[in-house]
Amino acid sequence: MIDIGTILRHYKRKEIQKEMVCSAKDREVAVKYGEHGFGKRPDTLSYPNDVLEFAKNRATSFHVSEEHWSNVFNISPELKKEELENLRSGWDLVIDIDCPNWKISKIISWLVVRSLQEHNIHSISAKFSGNKGFHIGVPMKAFPKKIHEKKIRTWFPDGPKRIATYLIDYISEQLIKTTGNKVMFGETYSFTTEEIKEMTNLSDEEITKTKCGKCGKPNKKTEEFVCTKCGIKTNVNTQNCNSCGGLLQKKQTICSCGSDKFVREFNPSSIIDVDTLLISSRHLYRMPYSLHEKSGLASIPINPDELLRFKKEQAKPQNVIVSKNRFLDDEKTNPGEATELVLAAFDSEPSLTEEPKTHVEFETVQDAIPPQLFPPCIHNILSGLKDGKKRSMFILINFLSNVGYNYDKIDEILSEWNKKNQEPLREVIIKGQLRYRRVQKKKVLPPNCNNKSYYKNFGVCTPDAFCARIRNPVNYTVLKAKLAQKKGGRKKLTEEQKEMRRKYREQKKKLEDAKKEKNI
Repeated sequence: MIDIGTILRHYKRKEIQKEMVCSAKDREVAVKYGEHGFGKRPDTLSYPNDVLEFAKNRATSFHVSEEHWSNVFNISPELKKEELENLRSGWDLVIDIDCPNWKISKIISWLVVRSLQEHNIHSISAKFSGNKGFHIGVPMKAFPKKIHEKKIRTWFPDGPKRIATYLIDYISEQLIKTTGNKVMFGETYSFTTEEIKEMTNLSDEEITKTKCGKCGKPNKKTEEFVCTKCGIKTNVNTQNCNSCGGLLQKKQTICSCGSDKFVREFNPSSIIDVDTLLISSRHLYRMPYSLHEKSGLASIPINPDELLRFKKEQAKPQNVIVSKNRFLDDEKTNPGEATELVLAAFDSEPSLTEEPKTHVEFETVQDAIPPQLFPPCIHNILSGLKDGKKRSMFILINFLSNVGYNYDKIDEILSEWNKKNQEPLREVIIKGQLRYRRVQKKKVLPPNCNNKSYYKNFGVCTPDAFCARIRNPVNYTVLKAKLAQKKGGRKKLTEEQKEMRRKYREQKKKLEDAKKEKNI
């Protein structure tokens, strides 16, 4: 924790106070008081001396909203979506990059800047986040007023999520190239996959992906099981068909181009950690020149062109120099200059970073599956956390809604879970996210197990033997429930099913005998 002397010396600097008040204009401000958490919301900074007064009351850091509001103090967690949209006057694009390695974090941030430049955006700003990554921003003024007859100000949080996802895909496909064992980042930096593994502490499986060797389409190789009686297909091996009780036969699918040849290559998204799921209504980021409780460093604006040369020493409180490069400065912004980017993101089909759609077997879960069938990661989260609480909130909401729990019960579970956390989340954050999900009326899977940002990074991934069979916590629980149901009383086969199995075995034996005769 930063000592009070450092806090006061930093926040009493007039030039820093002025810049922080400038950053707070028309935005919601949240003040954090170290281990005691955030103060009341909404709040704001109106005068430079407000910064010092908060610091005297033990404030450690200041956070500000991506959204602009017509009246900050009219914001309330009780407001409906339409009411919030009426208060929102616009939003800035803030992309939060936090990669597993400091050098890679700088390179990915540089590629984000470059991708924005390639979409003819000039008013790009950047700042050090204060700990391990960077924030890249584009001001509200750069966006068009409407896109396909949709008012841009109402396209939040879906807009920045979609744009961030599109940019990650763009970087992965256009700016990161793999040749053999060499990975090129732009035309400037290259590393071998072994070097990337060493820098990130990731395995071969984690930094590579499967693609078709003919057409190059990713992740199309899957295993399918087909019922020999009714022909229903499923990707869950339950031995017998859930519809008719027929025998399931394994069938390996091929790519849509007809090829069955698949190869593994470097997966750029494995090292690009841009958390789009955390972007939500009233989402905050660390204010320029705010201190960071864990690192003791300041979140300082930097020239995007000098990003690769940035050193953390520049962010030590005693070394901070107020930059002429303001974060999200729109003084030289050409109105609508980000139209090309918005159109591309709006019309794109996100691929590399989008989570897989919910499978039918997940959607049909009606009764709540008991906690004893939850995977280890969910049990670890429910035990209470020190870090990763906000990400875990999203995991729990998505997981529980897919295994049969209604939102009232989820609210109750999250409330009990939050009490166990070392530093509880603000209740308004949980209530707001639950309300948003109720309105959306759609189920979304939690991130897959191989997503390092959500399970491994904050130590909840402690796999058991069953985990090797699954790729998602929901998949784990649904399969466990089905197995438990079978053990509780397996249905006897009908005479028709017995006859079908007998014929299947006879046919299989004939094929094997025919192969033997041919070989002879």
